[in-house]
Amino acid sequence: MATSKLSPSTDITPFDNHAKIRFICPVCKAEKVLQFPKSVINQAKGLSTMSIVSGLVCEHQFQAFVDKNCTVRGYQRVDFEFAKNITEEKALKYKMNKTNDDELFENLILEGNYLEYNPTRKEDDNITKNNRELKKSVNYLEELYNEFWEFIDEDNPLFQKLIKDDFRRN
Repeated sequence: MATSKLSPSTDITPFDNHAKIRFICPVCKAEKVLQFPKSVINQAKGLSTMSIVSGLVCEHQFQAFVDKNCTVRGYQRVDFEFAKNITEEKALKYKMNKTNDDELFENLILEGNYLEYNPTRKEDDNITKNNRELKKSVNYLEELYNEFWEFIDEDNPLFQKLIKDDFRRN
């Protein structure tokens, strides 16, 4: 009888391409389990260094060193963090209004080796969606006008801008 040399923790399913790791803040000892792509670990030659931004596990930013078995081997505090478009007032407001875990995971962006936490993404997505819908409606009007320009009255307020710019009407 042949026995497998795979350990019980070896993952042999190709569809499970994410790993869960428990991170512990080296400053305040807060714990959180985070999910990330296994490709981050697989592509590293040795230890993978992961930067945990403030607000993801706790209010501190730190780095975690993870081995090929998805085991945290150590942590390093970050002494200074450059903030991108975040004022002290927003940071304080964020600390006072901590969100639940589901909302935190909704704001995580995991793409290949890229991990980002973006709590303003929903607002940005709504603005982008509205802009796309506006562009669609403008494009639709232009297509409609170009198809039926000779039948559209010159006083039509909906197509007034297109009528002014149309060289065919002169």
